[in-house]
Amino acid sequence: MSAARTALTVAAFLVGPVIAGLVMFAASQLYSDRLLAGFVYASCGILLVLFCAGGWLLDSLAKRDGAQAAQIERTRDQAFLICALVSLAYAALPWLLAASAIILLLVRAMERAGDVKETELQKWRTAAEFAGIGAFLAFQAAALLFAPTSVQVGLDWAARLLLWSAAALALASGGQYVAALLKRN
Repeated sequence: MSAARTALTVAAFLVGPVIAGLVMFAASQLYSDRLLAGFVYASCGILLVLFCAGGWLLDSLAKRDGAQAAQIERTRDQAFLICALVSLAYAALPWLLAASAIILLLVRAMERAGDVKETELQKWRTAAEFAGIGAFLAFQAAALLFAPTSVQVGLDWAARLLLWSAAALALASGGQYVAALLKRN
């Protein structure tokens, strides 16, 4: 692994905790400085886009380097999603979306404990999680920075649809994991 790729991977691992800290900060500023909170949520959305772009680059490099590099990249995505979902569930998500985040976290923990090989269903779930987190961050920024109501409603519905779709895919992939586990025993 080259030095540049190692530095990019380390930076990618740090984005999750940085976004978690920024979300917690924005939640603390929500009622005292609405514009600052909106700017922080928008910054989190920009960091998410940069993380996904860097992840795409690292994933394409990992494909040629083998299984160990691919495992590192998958772990990077999981670390980011766990940090983002926990901070959003704690500080920003309405209770119905927090329930979907808890489902996602529990299934992800079950799969990590069992060291599950990634399936296509899990890849779709991960994509829905990233898109749902991005839509929610955009919704928060739009609501706090006075975007038109139609934009706010559209982003709110997109976040709800994507996060609950990810939760449904998580339950389906968790069911596949349990079925495979029962077959083995």
